[in-house]
Amino acid sequence: MEELVNRNYRAELFGKELYSALAESEKSEKVKEVLQELSEGEGRHAQFWEKIAKSRGIKLRGLGFLDRLKLWILRRLRRVLGLALVLKIVEAGEENDAEKYYRFSTSQEFTDTERQGFRDIMMQEMVHEDMLIQTQVNVDTVRDTIYAVSDGLIEVLASVSGLAGIFSVPLYVALGGLIVGVSGMISMSIGAYLSAKSEEDIRNNALRKARLRSLLEGSRTEEEKEVSRTGESVRTTAISYIIGAIVPVLPFLLGLGGVMGLVTSYAVTGIATFLVGALIGILSDVSPWRKGAVMTGLALGAALVTHALGLLAHLAGFS
Repeated sequence: MEELVNRNYRAELFGKELYSALAESEKSEKVKEVLQELSEGEGRHAQFWEKIAKSRGIKLRGLGFLDRLKLWILRRLRRVLGLALVLKIVEAGEENDAEKYYRFSTSQEFTDTERQGFRDIMMQEMVHEDMLIQTQVNVDTVRDTIYAVSDGLIEVLASVSGLAGIFSVPLYVALGGLIVGVSGMISMSIGAYLSAKSEEDIRNNALRKARLRSLLEGSRTEEEKEVSRTGESVRTTAISYIIGAIVPVLPFLLGLGGVMGLVTSYAVTGIATFLVGALIGILSDVSPWRKGAVMTGLALGAALVTHALGLLAHLAGFS
């Protein structure tokens, strides 16, 4: 019981400190207000555990060095990855708070008053989840960015791997990889534009029909401001893809050729792909380690296949 109380007390205390720290660096007043409210809620939950500890004579331990280090890391990651992704990282691998408190509310280890308190906290946690959703702290843009980086990494790694089997000059491999990267960026940008424009057209048509219906019925509806996100979608896709595409080409641009250039390209791209896969796993609520390993394996597998094709072309005298 002592360990359970201390563990949950520290978890609520950590949440209070984290949401408070994230609120300090948040520019959106709406999101900042929600984060501050979440921080206050976690503080009240920590006080509830304090009461449980006091009633049982349990000595509580505050946040330790590792907790403080984790807070420091998450604050820095907030600047690099954004709020949505940091919140997903915090949630990854953690038990859902509402489910946890429901389990406590049915446990005979606690008194009737404590079980009722857990039910109240469970309801508050469910409200907190809805509050974050309502602030439009979503991961759609982040997800699109990461998938575009992933495409750039895998496609260009496969191309330079194949080219390295044909050409022995690093510059030729690098130029070939860059050409593939630019063409891929253009192709994905066009796809992103068509997709975003199609969604925008569907939304605008629905709004026009709604306005017309309200006029025919003699009622007035609030004018919904139409904001186009097509340009943002295209920019996000293009920039993200080319960032991923540059990674496999770098060793060859630096003059590394032959086996050394190929192995270096595999290594840096493998690491980058694993990190991207881990982030996709976090966003998809699956194991980031497994997702990262699967994506890395697929990327290197595709690269080995194209390298074999390049070697066959070289042996056939096409270089």
